[in-house]
Amino acid sequence: MDLPGANYLYALATISITFVGFSALLLVLRETIGGKLTGYDSYFTLSFMQAGFIVSGGGLLPQLLAFYDLSHTLVWRAASAIAAVPVLLFVVTTPIRRRRATSEPIPAYVWLLLFLQFLAGAQLLGNALGWPLPPGPAPFALALTVMLFTTAIAYLIALARALGRPRP
Repeated sequence: MDLPGANYLYALATISITFVGFSALLLVLRETIGGKLTGYDSYFTLSFMQAGFIVSGGGLLPQLLAFYDLSHTLVWRAASAIAAVPVLLFVVTTPIRRRRATSEPIPAYVWLLLFLQFLAGAQLLGNALGWPLPPGPAPFALALTVMLFTTAIAYLIALARALGRPRP
């Protein structure tokens, strides 16, 4: 049974997997220019790969659940509840992981992006609970899209930092 919004979620998963590949680009660039990998580089690469896989897995999850002939409402509730867990764990652990990788204070833009990702996780929980709207594909897709775009923004800023360019 094809779900409404499945094509969008497949496209999102595809874009996210491509993003995961780009997140490893720093490792290649760093070695190409003769630099040594730092703790920040490892944190950087792992963090963006994690976020990319969260979005990719989340994009595939509703259709996987639909294969069990569950009602659409149950699919969106279950997929949202399951997807909320890694999103919220990612948000909660990012400041700790970042502090371990660098002694610098966490910039305001990181806090803002984490807040938006937290809201995405909260939206997934709301979709699972059917609040404030009935469970459906739109809140689910919006939450995953927010995760992808906020991560992409963070990636571009962090890549500039890691390559020694001035931060915007």
